[in-house]
Amino acid sequence: MSGRIKLCGMRTPEDAVFCAEAGADELGVIFAERSKRKVTVETAREIRRAVPRRVPIVGVFLDAPLEEALRVVRDAGLQAAQLHGNWSTSDSFPFYAALQVTGLESLQPRPGAARILLDGPAGGSGKTFAWSLAAEARKLYEAPLYIAGGLTGENVADAIREARPDGVDVASGIEDERGFKSRERVRAFVRAAREAFK
Repeated sequence: MSGRIKLCGMRTPEDAVFCAEAGADELGVIFAERSKRKVTVETAREIRRAVPRRVPIVGVFLDAPLEEALRVVRDAGLQAAQLHGNWSTSDSFPFYAALQVTGLESLQPRPGAARILLDGPAGGSGKTFAWSLAAEARKLYEAPLYIAGGLTGENVADAIREARPDGVDVASGIEDERGFKSRERVRAFVRAAREAFK
């Protein structure tokens, strides 16, 4: 079983470069207005320029009009848009559908999504969801399935074994008390996830 690791919430080029070098398969930058990890388009461009092109960077949005999200992603030179909250679908650019999982009723259709992300009950809260629901999600979605929400270096292996996702996504679980990426926590997360995906 192989899986991908997305490290999200990059706020500086330095953090992004370190996370790429530490083994991230892709990175995320957040544009959601109420997130403490929100970056500007210019910062996202700086991060994109600093990180090797082999590492995709995903723009993360909450309740954003689709055209606005796609414009920001293109302006910043990013590779995909991850959409939380309310939005409409698009065939014009890769988009990933994020679902805040509180139970089976949360697993709503997301036609056209290139990826489904099962997130905790409140995005960015550091809270987990019932990983067993991933098995139900597999029956509903054909797209690759990622999990997020409350993942850390300590629990990601258990999450992978139970949910059997195609990838994992983490932000708060690899941060220090200032909200920037902790070198130690990044390394621990990547190491634990890689081992579990084997």
